[in-house]
Amino acid sequence: MFATSLCQSAGRYPPPHGIYRRGSAFARANLLRFLAWAAGAGEIWLIMHFLSWPLGVTDAFVLESLGSGVRAAAFMVPGGLGALEGGLVLFGALLGLPADLALAISLSKRVRELALGLPGLVVWQWVEGRRLLGRGEGIV
Repeated sequence: MFATSLCQSAGRYPPPHGIYRRGSAFARANLLRFLAWAAGAGEIWLIMHFLSWPLGVTDAFVLESLGSGVRAAAFMVPGGLGALEGGLVLFGALLGLPADLALAISLSKRVRELALGLPGLVVWQWVEGRRLLGRGEGIV
């Protein structure tokens, strides 16, 4: 029964050939994703450099990759709270990183997320509040 409904619904959605036809957009998206991944690895390397713990660039890429995998696997946890921390402590131990330093990495990432995310939420609230007040719809 599930297989039948799945096959019927598959015909409703066209295959993603348009993505591959626009090769430049697809390549740009992949390049931007790679740059974000490299920036995350650079962030880990820089944190460890400031904490005076020698960490190779390869290890930083490994930690960033595994941390991204943990966050993707824990998509149901709001904000991935605890998932990134636990994953970095676990995988950092496999690379010989003490738990306190792995936790410092994850908390530094959280501080960056808050520093960029909170001002965005405040501006969004301000814009939406002005829009609602402009239409005369007050908060009930």
